[in-house]
Order: sequence, then structure tokens, then C-alpha cells
Amino acid sequence: MTIIGALVSIIPLIGISVLLPDGGRTALFWVYWAGLTGCLLHLLWILFKNPTPSKRPLLLTRDLAMGWALLLPSLISSFWPGIVGAPLFTVLVGATWVAEKIRNRGVAS
Repeated sequence: MTIIGALVSIIPLIGISVLLPDGGRTALFWVYWAGLTGCLLHLLWILFKNPTPSKRPLLLTRDLAMGWALLLPSLISSFWPGIVGAPLFTVLVGATWVAEKIRNRGVAS
């Protein structure tokens, strides 16, 4: 829901921003950027609560890895922390998987 909400809300953002004067448009984008920040922080919170891929609920790793989808609304709204953070978040999810595989390989030896 976090990712879908951010992706779908870009459509009303564009429509409303066309109708607003410059000052209102700036305020609207600040509100949207706060929402994108909340989405990224929510995904980080879920990742920190479930750091080990093998102990995550079914399909949560896939859902967390979809964090890169926040790149599109970040690009459209020129939100630089999201442009950098969304791909890095996906790399972080992959790194937890690799770290667990390395850790398990050392235990099996």
C-alpha cells in the first residue's frame, strides 16, 4: 500500500498543481514530498523490523525490493532524497539477502 499510494497519488498531484498558482503549487509539492519521505521511512521501518530474509513473512522481501518504484514519483516531483533513496533502499534489501547467504554458508562449513 505504501508504494501504490505514492504511485497513484502522482496523478492528482499533477492535476491539482496545474490549477494552483505558484505559491500553492510549492506548498502542494512540499506536502507531497513529506508523503514520499513517509513512504521511504515506512519501508525502512519494515526492513529494520524484519532484517533477516528467511524470517520475513511470505513475499515481504519482494515487496520491500519494489521500493525502487518510489523512484518514478520522486523523479516526476523532483524529490532528490527519493531519487537517491529509492534505488539505495532496493540495494539495501538485496544486501540483507546476500549477508544472510554468506552467514549461512559460514555456519554450514
